[in-house]
Amino acid sequence: MSVSIFFRCAVFCGALTFLAICSSHAHQPPSDAKEQKLTAERAQEALLKMMRSKAGKDLGWFNGNIADEMAKMKIEEEKDGWYAWTGAFRFNPSKAIYTFVVRPKLGARACVFEHEGSFVTKDGAWSATPPKLVNTILQSGE
Repeated sequence: MSVSIFFRCAVFCGALTFLAICSSHAHQPPSDAKEQKLTAERAQEALLKMMRSKAGKDLGWFNGNIADEMAKMKIEEEKDGWYAWTGAFRFNPSKAIYTFVVRPKLGARACVFEHEGSFVTKDGAWSATPPKLVNTILQSGE
């Protein structure tokens, strides 16, 4: 009789454990719906998407096929989690921030425009916010 009681108790406890495991997994999102880590390549994709958007075009820096040409350029790893891309962008995926600097050709007397932006995620996809102008500098030159 004690073997029968032990067997029933073991089956009952096993069923409860199975139900508890199944119910805890039912509330977790599927693995492909989880937020993906922001990488240098995802940051580049988000920046290209922003440049091609209406908000990006409204900035006046990304007209014509500039984004297509920039897409062909290599991402270069720098120090402390920063990456450089196209000579104009620097970004840090772990901090989800980027800078965008527009400089005239060397030797020209003109302004340098410094912008900052961030990366945000929605529904598992990363996007770049349009950059905000944070500083202008007058370069010396002719």
